[in-house]
Amino acid sequence: MNVNWIFTKHINHETVKNLLELSSKNNQFTNGGPVVQLLEQNIRKILSINDDKDVIAVTNGSVAIWVAVNSIEFYNNKKLRWATQSFTFPPSAQGMLQDILIEDIDLDGGLELTDDLKDKVDGIIVTNVFGNTVNIDKYVNWCNTHNKYLIFDNAATSYSFYKGQNSLNYGNASTLSFHHTKPLGFGEGGAVIIDKQFSKYLRQLINFGIDNNAINPIWHPLGSNYKMSDISAAYIIQHLNNFDEIYTKTIKVINYFKSKLSNKISFYPNFSDDNPLLSCLCCILPSKDLIIEKSLKEHNVFCRKYYKPLLFTPNSTYIYNNILCIPCHCDMSTQDIDIIVNIILSNI
Repeated sequence: MNVNWIFTKHINHETVKNLLELSSKNNQFTNGGPVVQLLEQNIRKILSINDDKDVIAVTNGSVAIWVAVNSIEFYNNKKLRWATQSFTFPPSAQGMLQDILIEDIDLDGGLELTDDLKDKVDGIIVTNVFGNTVNIDKYVNWCNTHNKYLIFDNAATSYSFYKGQNSLNYGNASTLSFHHTKPLGFGEGGAVIIDKQFSKYLRQLINFGIDNNAINPIWHPLGSNYKMSDISAAYIIQHLNNFDEIYTKTIKVINYFKSKLSNKISFYPNFSDDNPLLSCLCCILPSKDLIIEKSLKEHNVFCRKYYKPLLFTPNSTYIYNNILCIPCHCDMSTQDIDIIVNIILSNI
């Protein structure tokens, strides 16, 4: 047995060739080329993005967070104060967010809304972890009550629904990664799903902050070159063409895993509707995580502890000390899963 973190992703070279012929015909491979435009349309359709949102492709999921924040600040013409959770990936506290307020997670797995947080920030960045969703209404209601901006980091949560709609549709913006480690990713890429009132600012910022439609275009200090190329978009499109198969097979794997483990171990909190597209299975295994990790790796099952907290706050530290992230993708057989389950159950 050999279970990798991600499934084997084959390239449909004919599809890529046909897509890039569109770029060749226009002699445009970047700056919002025809294939990037097609990718944005496909994301909207495949991932069920609402009409009141714009879909904007960018170079990667990290940039997506930064430019989502920057577009809201550009719209307001001022620097805003942001908070994020300690159990998340570093980009939420890097670059232009290096001065962000980092708070613990709560027992529901999302940013802890402390009593004084409303007095400290203008907006919050909440991570939907590994395909699991937080109690989204809690954050939407809090932000509406206190007039705050809300961004969801959905880097690994591309197709998890909450109250009947894709979790990407919530907040003022949500961000998505097409990194190769993600179920729907190929190579490198990202996207921002954003309220339309901010989209023109975001498109300007990913183009060095230059508005090419202006009579006298000038650059903006919040901008940079965050544009996706048609080459990246073509490879992502040819992978997304397999969405139905990827989703169906992955859900079968996830459900089989949970049928074997649900009454025996705990998982990372999840408030989504049924059948979320998880990027991995997040098992909470108090005092047994390292033993099980060692045993799984001895059986050639790649697994890991993730995320290492940005700050070692109490709840995030507890989760990190006891979590084990296990592959759950469409290359895995029931035999693979049975072996993994037996290893887990024999060590708890």
